[in-house]
Parts: sequence; structure tokens; C-alpha cells
Amino acid sequence: MGTVERRAREKDAKRRAILRAAIRCFARKGYASVSLDDVARAAEVAKGTVYLYFKSKADLFASLLLDHGFEPFSDALEASLARCKDAAGALRAFTRCFRDLCLGGDREIFQLFVQLDRGDVAEGLSENLREESHRRLEGILDSLAKWIDRGRAEGLLACPEGCRVARVLWAVCVGVAHLARGGESDGARVLDDAVEGLLAGLASRKRA
Repeated sequence: MGTVERRAREKDAKRRAILRAAIRCFARKGYASVSLDDVARAAEVAKGTVYLYFKSKADLFASLLLDHGFEPFSDALEASLARCKDAAGALRAFTRCFRDLCLGGDREIFQLFVQLDRGDVAEGLSENLREESHRRLEGILDSLAKWIDRGRAEGLLACPEGCRVARVLWAVCVGVAHLARGGESDGARVLDDAVEGLLAGLASRKRA
């Protein structure tokens, strides 16, 4: 292995170590209570080393969401949507992917997702990460919106544009995640009931 390759691997390993430590810190203490000093201590590196990889705490948090939140969610959603036959199935698949990741899967990643709407995170992001975070979320919602618009075109759903319905469902998912964080013991069932209620509402509008 050459020197350049070895250094690249060492750099990547250190970045991953910082991210792993940050996941633990944010999940345990919450975004507002974590400092980059905390992350550096958990990763067993100097604070200056953290700044070599991330410009701010917000950038570090966004990188976690991109690598460990949006990416696995997007991959799982793509695979699930490929098996769908209609818009109703797509909405259920979307909800199931969120439920499996954030309510029944990696609890540390779940803690990251429920902090998505923090204003201080958005304000502290560098422009490139803000744009990338927006692009990733838009991509996820667009995947669902296409199915909803297909259902509208086929006359199976009576609803606003797919992008609007997709955002409503995303807001419901994050809201239920907040309930679960606050002690709701059956968040998965609440989420399932929510999507069925949404589907029933769309169907009733169609009948009307």
C-alpha cells in the first residue's frame, strides 16, 4: 500500500470514528447539549481534528443525517417502492420504512431524526450541506409523490398534488417520532393508524 493510499484510509477511518462518537453524543444528550469538545473526547481525538473534517456542530450533525439517516432510509424506500402496485401501497411502504428505521431499528439514528426540525441546526449549516440535505429529503419525498400522482392520474385517489401529500405524511412521521421520544409506547401502531386514516380521507374525498 502506498503512502497516499494509506493516508487516505487513515483519514477516512478517523472521520468514521468521529461520526460514530457524534451519534452516541447526540443520541444521549440531544443536539443543544452537545459540544464539539464532547465529540472529540468521545472519539479520542483533539478538538482541532474534528474541525479538519467538519466546519461546525451543525455540519457534523447534517453529515450524520446524510450518511446514517437519509441514505439508509432512501435505500430501503427504493427497494420497498419497487414492490408496490399502487399509490396506497406506496404510502404504506413509506410509513413502514420510517417505522422500521426510526421506531424499531437503530435507536441512535431515531434520536437524530426526531431532531430534524431544530432551527439552530439549519441556521448553522454551511451552504453546501444545507443544499445537500434539502436535495436528499426532496429526493425521498419525490419518490413517494410520483406514486401519488400516478394514483391521481388513474382516478384511484382524489387529493392535492403528490408533493403536498408526501410532505403531509413526512410531517406525520416526524410528529409520531416525537411522541415516541416523549414516551408513547406504541408509536409504530400510531403511525400505521395515521397512514390508514390519511388513505381513508383521500378515498372519502374521491367518493364525494
